[in-house]
Amino acid sequence: MWRSAADQRAYDDARRRVRALRGFYMHAMLYVAVNAILIAVNLLTAPPRPWAGAPMAGWGMALAAHGILVWSRVGLLGRRWEERKIAEYMARDQVRTLSTEKQLVEAQMRLLQAQIEPHFLFNTLANVVSLIEPAPRKATLMLEHFIAYLRASLAASRATQGTVAQEATLLRDYLALIKIRMGDRLQYLIDVDPALNPVPLAPMLLQPVVENAIRHGLEPKIEGGRLTVRLARRGHRMLATIEDDGMGFRPSAGAGVGLSNLRDRLAVLYDGEAQVRIEERSPGTAVLIDIPLPRQAGTGDAA
Repeated sequence: MWRSAADQRAYDDARRRVRALRGFYMHAMLYVAVNAILIAVNLLTAPPRPWAGAPMAGWGMALAAHGILVWSRVGLLGRRWEERKIAEYMARDQVRTLSTEKQLVEAQMRLLQAQIEPHFLFNTLANVVSLIEPAPRKATLMLEHFIAYLRASLAASRATQGTVAQEATLLRDYLALIKIRMGDRLQYLIDVDPALNPVPLAPMLLQPVVENAIRHGLEPKIEGGRLTVRLARRGHRMLATIEDDGMGFRPSAGAGVGLSNLRDRLAVLYDGEAQVRIEERSPGTAVLIDIPLPRQAGTGDAA
């Protein structure tokens, strides 16, 4: 299970405290068991043998010292205990709140994912119809890509978790459709580190950014341009870069809301550990999304 650095430190500290408590309890149980055996031996034999009294007394004092050390370290004495319990209750409330927010965001995203924009749907079908007579092979190819895109979108709309490979497939089908419509005005490249293919990724996380780049950056440009989507590992993080050499970033209502929703979604999904930034380039714009990798996927050298 993925944890942030702060969560991991808290988890490791709690684990050390639990281990210390477990060690003390095992020590105490062993002491009680040995005492019980010695008492039984003394009761069953005559005359009683007090030879174990001194060692057991010494052991009892050592156990008491062990208990004091453990309980003081764990923090169950005085003000430290109160503060720790208060923090524990507050953390539980925060976890419940975050869980509710995450469920709400996921429900909203599933609703958005299930809705294909009418503008895109109607334009694609109109293009297919217009190509049937003059270019039937091109119309067939466009329809095939459209069906593949719809299938991938439907699967994403029903899933709460996807993978990098699934997102890349969705982007390829989407851009193949746009390529048929724009022709030579659109050139694109999707470059994904193969090691990242099985990495978990929220469904349709990158597709809205790519759509914004096409709609606001490349389509308005008479000669079109080039779009590059690159996903690479950077240590224990993944950097997704969506770059175009189009008209530049002019946040319209749709683009601004889309990026705002992306930031909100990332903040909930990755507990504030993900970052989004926009870089103006000459020409064009790049959107960079920096996401922490799950612990099991974050091992190894940086790419």
